Amino acid sequence: MVQRRIDFNPRFQWPKEKMRVAGNFYPVTSAIAMRDANTGRQVTIFNDRAQGGTAGLQKGLFELMQHRRFVQDDRKGVGEILNETDARGVGIKVTARYYMQIFDQKAGQSIQRPT
Repeated sequence: MVQRRIDFNPRFQWPKEKMRVAGNFYPVTSAIAMRDANTGRQVTIFNDRAQGGTAGLQKGLFELMQHRRFVQDDRKGVGEILNETDARGVGIKVTARYYMQIFDQKAGQSIQRPT
């Protein structure tokens, strides 16, 4: 797992007031975690598919982007609308599974790979 810090990227500076949310979303391929450095407690959310996500924009909050839909081009580079529908014209529903682990690093090892 790659460690990320809120409102920090060593490669560039962005105007925080304009890109606070977008600048803190990262690829989440298998898990996202928040750790309290003072107590050693960590909460990890394991996902079953690659998604965009962030942790800690608000205290104790995870956000995972499960499915995006737009009825018009958002002018962010794709160049088309993102409105996937089934044969009946109904928006595609995504069924996902999430698993959560809460553990105390001082009490023992995580079942996840050590970081």
